[in-house]
Amino acid sequence: MYTMRPPEGATDPIGNAMDIAAELGAVVIVVYDLAQVDDQPARVCEGFDLETVCPAETWARIAHPVSVESGAA
Repeated sequence: MYTMRPPEGATDPIGNAMDIAAELGAVVIVVYDLAQVDDQPARVCEGFDLETVCPAETWARIAHPVSVESGAA
């Protein structure tokens, strides 16, 4: 668990939090409510699961399709 506050004057605090989470290898970001992510859970779910405390809810990370090449070699 890591608690953070964006730096003074941060123009994109959500992006800043996601950058730090990625550097730490986090798989989930926990926030009090959706207002903490500007009511944009999809933005966070591009790279992480999202958990809110109030209401207690989970948004799963968006799965990106895996490219499969077909054909004989």
